[in-house]
Amino acid sequence: MLRAVPDANILVSALISPEGNSAKICARVNEFASCTSDAILKEVERVVHYDRIYKKYNLDEAIVDQHLQKLRRSHIVVSGTYEVQGVVSDPDDDKFIACALEAGAGYIISGDPHLLNLKHYRDIQIVTPKAFLEILDREKPSK
Repeated sequence: MLRAVPDANILVSALISPEGNSAKICARVNEFASCTSDAILKEVERVVHYDRIYKKYNLDEAIVDQHLQKLRRSHIVVSGTYEVQGVVSDPDDDKFIACALEAGAGYIISGDPHLLNLKHYRDIQIVTPKAFLEILDREKPSK
């Protein structure tokens, strides 16, 4: 089964844009092993509390808590013991590489140019949400 690490913005977008590609990916977590870490989930929680998101999308603590609980239930949460430094031009993005390495993931799903410009790291491909949906469609078993 494919393993992938959605970056924090994908997980936030899935909450605030239920018709977008990020939400479609989260809706298909039964088709791949979606992996995350506490560091990524903390970033999701921090980002959804930005005023420009929290207020604009009429979020409240119940909605945020429900989303975070759903992510914890539907994702493999790695221990976070791996550390990498200086792989991505934005050091805050190294946590996604570390998570993918620890989880044995073959993909990182991101819209972040710092990650996308890297394209791959070791055996990990860094792809857009649209590209990952196409990968899932190709990997779907025929009926």
